Amino acid sequence: MRAKIIAISLFFTLLSPANAQQIVRVGGYDFPPFVDKRTGSTSLTFDLIAALNAFQKKYHFEFVDTSSKRRFINFDERRYDLIFFEAIDWGWQGRAVEASDVIMHGGTVYVTRADKHKDQRYFDDLKGKTIWGILGYHYGFANFNSDYEYLKKTFNAHMTTSQDGLIEAAVSGRADISVVVREYLQIYLIKHPEVQNKILVSKKFDAVNQYTILVRKGVSPDVAELNRILMEMENAGILKKLWGKYNLK
Repeated sequence: MRAKIIAISLFFTLLSPANAQQIVRVGGYDFPPFVDKRTGSTSLTFDLIAALNAFQKKYHFEFVDTSSKRRFINFDERRYDLIFFEAIDWGWQGRAVEASDVIMHGGTVYVTRADKHKDQRYFDDLKGKTIWGILGYHYGFANFNSDYEYLKKTFNAHMTTSQDGLIEAAVSGRADISVVVREYLQIYLIKHPEVQNKILVSKKFDAVNQYTILVRKGVSPDVAELNRILMEMENAGILKKLWGKYNLK
């Protein structure tokens, strides 16, 4: 009888919150290839969450959907505590966040319809050109000011909602210049090689992105612990395999 009581006690101890995995909520918005909300698409953020959950058992990471415009509001509402592939200078200044070590380098580039009269000098001066971007994104040409009215008035900018739309606008000539995430453009051109000769891509960056994970101050895992986990995953070859799936480095 005593053994049975001990067994039951142990069973409920194992079910207690102290022994359960801690839920960690990760915010994300449509930002291919990191978060791609199209049906049938893959997303690097989802794959990284799955890899983190498989690699360790202390935390269980879960995705929380937001948007590029609402991500700050949802963070302030404490709907999530981490956001992957983000940078502090994308509007996070003044909030209680810390950045992990850089997990990937990338950036945004300029794309225009190919023309025999165009070369790299076409991207030197944006004045008088129609520029397309994504609503809520932060761009170097605008000093990372994402306010739509400012972009429209100052740069004759048109804001849309998809990277594909940006590329298609450049190909058709509706956009003089589209500002596209380089990491997504690489994947797009592999899938659509016929577009390669229809566009001219800038050799210079609109902005060089150092992608990090932003972590709310005072939560677990903190930046130091997250950096340690990521380093262990890097040493095990897990991150390299993940990046390779998307032809990224």
